[in-house]
Amino acid sequence: MAEYLIGIDGGGSKTDFLLCDKQLNEKARRFAGRSNPNDIGIDAVAELIKENVLALLSENGVSASEISAAFAGIAGASNDDNVVRLTAALKSVLPNAKAEAFHDGINVLYGAFPYEDGVSIICGTGSSCFIKKGEEIIRIGGYGSFDLSGNGYEIGRAGLAHALKTIDGRAEFGIMDELIAERVGNDFLVALDKMLIMTKNELASFAPTVFEAASRGDDAALAIIDENMDYIAELINRAGVYFKNDYKVALAGGIMKSEIAVSLLSTKLNSRARLIKSEIAPVFGAAARALQLL
Repeated sequence: MAEYLIGIDGGGSKTDFLLCDKQLNEKARRFAGRSNPNDIGIDAVAELIKENVLALLSENGVSASEISAAFAGIAGASNDDNVVRLTAALKSVLPNAKAEAFHDGINVLYGAFPYEDGVSIICGTGSSCFIKKGEEIIRIGGYGSFDLSGNGYEIGRAGLAHALKTIDGRAEFGIMDELIAERVGNDFLVALDKMLIMTKNELASFAPTVFEAASRGDDAALAIIDENMDYIAELINRAGVYFKNDYKVALAGGIMKSEIAVSLLSTKLNSRARLIKSEIAPVFGAAARALQLL
């Protein structure tokens, strides 16, 4: 009987399910909607995981008994209650498998560093930093509404905040505000009610607008990105206390695809941090973590 692994990578916009062998060779992938429990609730995330794992197995003629291990790395799932409930959801559909759930930062860690220590930074809708030291996983920052910066949500929110300040002259109208006006309407006061009820994902959707303005030389947009990279640099520099020598930092998430963001970030780091782009999809890191459970 063949033996397989399941890796799951869930975030604020989508969830990626991978069925693979123990050499991490892909057999099948499946995609579903967002799975951050802070956005849709832990019960909805548990159901999404169960439904899609069963569908992944059914679509590929694999039985639950053929799954040796499974790991779900889900954004916003690092507190004990979420970990317990999502692990239980996995076990309910994969009763014979070793199973574990935790934050999606683990996926980037194991994708970039399956056999060595390192640091992962995720800058997407949200942001997080995790350190892998042997068997130990250490978290730095990213504590929800108490520690919110360095991500698409905050960059998009700050862009809209700047646009609103142009109404009363506290900020000068520029390229970024012009691009925002094209999306929400030229009268920011009229658009205010709509802005106030935007979801986290809707606010994050304005981050590319800020980056577009920055690429065109808008000083306000560059200042927003620079301030958010201050936060990410703070996490990376703090991670350095866990390493005696140089240490690698794997960058992942939509924000880290920007050359502007990475360039600004690089100027703020200590001399020992070595930035690398994560070349492997995070879901393969989840499968690598599942393999470690055996």
